[in-house]
Amino acid sequence: EDIKKAYRKLARKFHPDLNPGNKESEARFKELAEANDVLSDSAKRKNYDTYGDPAGPGPQMGGGQGFSFEDGGGFSGSFQDLFQGFGKRPTGRRRPGPRAGEDTQHTVRIGFKDAFSGTRLTLNLHRSETCTACQGSGDKVGAPVSTCPTCSGRGYQELGGGFFRSREECPACGGTGKKAPPCETCKGQGRIPRNESVTVAIPAGVEDGTRLRVAGKGEAGRRGGGPGDLYLQVQVEPDPRFERRGANLYLDLPISFSESALGAKVEIPTPEGHSTIKIPPGTQGGANLRLKGLGMPIPGASQRGDLFARIKVVTPKIEDERSKELLRELAELNDGSIRADAWR
Repeated sequence: EDIKKAYRKLARKFHPDLNPGNKESEARFKELAEANDVLSDSAKRKNYDTYGDPAGPGPQMGGGQGFSFEDGGGFSGSFQDLFQGFGKRPTGRRRPGPRAGEDTQHTVRIGFKDAFSGTRLTLNLHRSETCTACQGSGDKVGAPVSTCPTCSGRGYQELGGGFFRSREECPACGGTGKKAPPCETCKGQGRIPRNESVTVAIPAGVEDGTRLRVAGKGEAGRRGGGPGDLYLQVQVEPDPRFERRGANLYLDLPISFSESALGAKVEIPTPEGHSTIKIPPGTQGGANLRLKGLGMPIPGASQRGDLFARIKVVTPKIEDERSKELLRELAELNDGSIRADAWR
């Protein structure tokens, strides 16, 4: 169905009745009909894929190599995309403009404290910079320029044949159609390698897995194009005391039976040191007590997350008789009433 829709659309465009006297449209219409005939017939498609000719073994059409209908080779996407090339003849050579340099990746690992307070790191990078001798062109300055022998000055190479043709930029001349002796400094690359020390700022509150961009510190561009960017993948070593969820921190706080029943003031660790938290009387295990603003900084903001203490009531192991006696007295005061409403 996709083939039929694409064929009908282009058939109207190149039909001889709608383009009287136009030999180019007539030729395109004929090629289009042949292409549709092959694409609509599985046997002919297989022959073209295997032999370069829909008729099967015999004199080659001069094409078909590099294309496969069986695995979609050369053609990605829908059949409409395949037909879009009809009527668009390769143009003459072009003068490529500036090309931006490639982006680069670098992984850095920092500790929990550095993630909390922020830090600055000095990285030793191996990257490229624009060749000053040829200003990034890759050509020897002042040398005579000749026609590219690879593409015969067209700036492109044709792939395939018959009515299935595509083109790609000539890799030898970069699409210019011209070829000059290579720059002796950069060997025709337009760039030269260099080692550079770069200092980057890691913001306070950065999370594990954060991707930071350092503008202009990727690879050098070509033909006057700007450099790419450096992307830092930040890995943060965890602090075993805390569980981090965004800007909030959680820690397990063990308390005794008496602290749970009577309440208490307990010292707990924080990213900056220590703080005191108040345990209200009757606090149950599993409760989360919040200390506002004692979590991680929020990057780009003045606020901080919160610190939550998860209460874990520790049941003592009683060995001495005096402690057992006291607990029995306490049990008599709480004669099962704690379960009175448990299963209603």
